[in-house]
Amino acid sequence: MSSFRFLALALCTLVIPQLAMAGNSPPNILLIITDQHTGSVMSQRGYPYVETPGIDKIAESGVTFTRAYTTYPVCTAYRQSMMTGMMSSKLEDPTQFPSIGKTMAEAGYETVYHGKWHVGNTKIKQVADWHGFETYDGRQNDTTTRERVVDFIKQKHDKPFFLVTSFMNPHDTCELARLMSGIDDDWKDEPVEWDVPVEKTPPLPANFAIPENEAEGFSVRRGSEPGSNMFPKHPTKYWTEKQWRQYMYGYDRLLEMVDAHIKLIMDEIEGQGLLEDTVIIYTSDHGDGHASHHWNQKMTFYEEAINVPFIISWKGKTRAGVIDEETLSSTGLDIFPTILKFAGVPIPESLNGVDMAPRVLKDAGDETLPDREYVVSEINQLGGDFKGRMVASKNFKYILFNGGANREQLFDLVKDPGELHPVTYDPVYRDQLLAHRNMLLEWDKRINDADFSPAGKFPEIPE
Repeated sequence: MSSFRFLALALCTLVIPQLAMAGNSPPNILLIITDQHTGSVMSQRGYPYVETPGIDKIAESGVTFTRAYTTYPVCTAYRQSMMTGMMSSKLEDPTQFPSIGKTMAEAGYETVYHGKWHVGNTKIKQVADWHGFETYDGRQNDTTTRERVVDFIKQKHDKPFFLVTSFMNPHDTCELARLMSGIDDDWKDEPVEWDVPVEKTPPLPANFAIPENEAEGFSVRRGSEPGSNMFPKHPTKYWTEKQWRQYMYGYDRLLEMVDAHIKLIMDEIEGQGLLEDTVIIYTSDHGDGHASHHWNQKMTFYEEAINVPFIISWKGKTRAGVIDEETLSSTGLDIFPTILKFAGVPIPESLNGVDMAPRVLKDAGDETLPDREYVVSEINQLGGDFKGRMVASKNFKYILFNGGANREQLFDLVKDPGELHPVTYDPVYRDQLLAHRNMLLEWDKRINDADFSPAGKFPEIPE
């Protein structure tokens, strides 16, 4: 038995009783995940075209991080990362690493998972011993998920619970795009209105244009023609501006639809008197193009696809209504250690993430987050034809692919937040380019990124 598992088993009998005897019972933990919610489409970020009272209810008692990034902008890869606290490139078989559900169960928590699973190539029923959720239902219907979660909250609980609520929407925006392009498809949840007069739709984003010298790791996906294998992924090449705006309108309605389920869960938590006893974490596995750069869906390193909502709330314990625009977070890596910290479980040194509790708790005292200059995300595009890595730092974003004439990109996110004008080989930014190359090399050394070692992939810098 590994030392990690031995420690977790010991905690099952020691941690929770010790905390309870100290008059400090461990909290319930509710993790809510949506699918394809882009971080900028939030009331907390100033987006005025949606009403999300459910998400707003979480945020009003907690901290919203606006610089939160997914480890991989597609659901299956991100979810295996979040479940293990490891980068997806290390997870050919995620069951070779301890899961957060199993760890929490061994620490004495009641563990429950309802909703979309999609953790790598695993099937939820076939890996129950590994994932550790005593109760689970992987059906991808948001109404069913919400009903099961509400029923669970209403029950009497003899010990703290770790409850994962995994919603499908606004992922049905993928089906929306196909239906708008005349491709037969079915809504995975419920249909929404989208074919509305243009005056009812949001305006096009300021970064609607396709960037200069776009990396081929992105453009190869967007340029698909009707009838090609890739076209159903991005059936938007010939859309009019009106269609793009209608797409944004439909996406926003899908977000409001899933938020209505979140609101009912929050109402039940409050009605049962559990709000002050429950840590609530809200995030999404990745975002959506939302018309920026003529892009729908995910699988890019642009902010709309890679930047995700991340809220941590514990009424009375966390700083309330705070918008943190500085702290960099990698949700796939950070959620695991953060939950362990709230539960009173020691954090294994093998995890590469950061415990975010010191950034949200009112009484964190002298605890501070370790210095974090950057976070990293991954993509394997088109079945491995293009492999890429992204480094997001305080003011910049650096992208490197293993191929293409424009495989290296640097954006100044302060002067160019819409990522329209790469400054990769601008002499003014030479030091920043080299610094971000070094960040990627350092990351490779830290995690042994054998799937994408950046050494030897840097293009020659033009004179």
